Amino acid sequence: MICHCGGALTLAQQPRNQGAGGQGNAGQGRSRQPIVLSEGQLPDTDAFTADGKPIKVRDLVKGKYTVLKTGCLTCPEFLRAYAELEATAKDYADKDVQFYYVFQSLRHPEREGYVQAQNMSERFLQLAEAKKKLGTQVPWIADTIDDSFRVAMKTNSNSVFVISPDSEIVYAADRMNGDGLRQALTKLVGPVENPTSVRDLNLPQLARFQPTNIDSDIRVQRPDGLVILVITPTKPEETYFVKLRAEAEPQLLETGKGRLFLGFYPDPIHDAHWNNLTPGMKYVLELPDGVKADPATAVANKGPGDSDTQPRQFWVNIEGDKTLDDIKLSLHYYACSPGMCEAMTHEYTIAFTAEDKNSRTFSFNRGQGAAGGGMRPGGAGGRPGSGRPGMSGRAGSGRLGAGGSAGPRGQQGRNRPQPTSNE
Repeated sequence: MICHCGGALTLAQQPRNQGAGGQGNAGQGRSRQPIVLSEGQLPDTDAFTADGKPIKVRDLVKGKYTVLKTGCLTCPEFLRAYAELEATAKDYADKDVQFYYVFQSLRHPEREGYVQAQNMSERFLQLAEAKKKLGTQVPWIADTIDDSFRVAMKTNSNSVFVISPDSEIVYAADRMNGDGLRQALTKLVGPVENPTSVRDLNLPQLARFQPTNIDSDIRVQRPDGLVILVITPTKPEETYFVKLRAEAEPQLLETGKGRLFLGFYPDPIHDAHWNNLTPGMKYVLELPDGVKADPATAVANKGPGDSDTQPRQFWVNIEGDKTLDDIKLSLHYYACSPGMCEAMTHEYTIAFTAEDKNSRTFSFNRGQGAAGGGMRPGGAGGRPGSGRPGMSGRAGSGRLGAGGSAGPRGQQGRNRPQPTSNE
């Protein structure tokens, strides 16, 4: 789609026309703009350099065409697409086009153990992990911890923008797939002879990811359709070596009755682990009047061996006489990382409100093919250089994916160990 916006030529990549019941009809040729911000001036948002220096994103432009590509550690689409950005950046370096990744909130927290950063120090550690793991040459910047760039630009974790030398958005796509970015740059600054192939870059082979959604002594199986809840650490500036994730069945938010999922994850960016030679972790819920929880407090079973990094997960049955107010959770555990292991208590507030970090629950495993399927960057199903997305239901650059639907309820998890008194 080409549109004139405020005097600037804007190439806004559009999704394919939807079929029956969709937003458009192929026979009628109807289409719509991407969800991402696709015209006008680049918003004056804050960010940070990779080494922690505060910046304005607009100040990066400096009179040059600038490509901004969002990403994180846990977005499968980004992990497939970033290699093509690396190749494109190499080809356009001599045409004075700048490229930056913008590190955002995690798309699928807990994939490969990664959990949301709760302060900027942790976001910088995650950014450094992404740079090292992916072998990127394009420089990174970091969104603020309150996601000012993501919110202003309406991005997901695989969006891409081209900004003109005058700070106008001249190309935008919800998702970077295929050659849409190259086509836009060809129109804006000219073609490239002998374009670089992803195969030429020798990027690292990404490890296979094996999703785990099972009942066990330390885990519970979760159904699709859970709602990620807003959780607030009492002291976000401190290091919580183990972090909470809270999810709820939709009816719990609507009626005050239903199941609450609690997951406790050793944070890999702190190289954290459980010490199974010490007492197991314990959570305690502080409940408002008129609310019951079963169990309101519990001690986790221990994992395999003397230490492990697997999460400790619980189902809690909540029964309230109305929609729920906030509840408090205290976590008692031994915080362990190389050279350190000490007893700690950390506290959270759980709000029965959907989190707004562009994240999805465990249902992200659907549609990715066989369990454990790996991929090389830039390829679908491990084929380097393929522009074809590997996830079912993703059909073209900028296409808007449908949200996950609620599936059948999972089994009641077995990890309700050693319940103690209601404290």
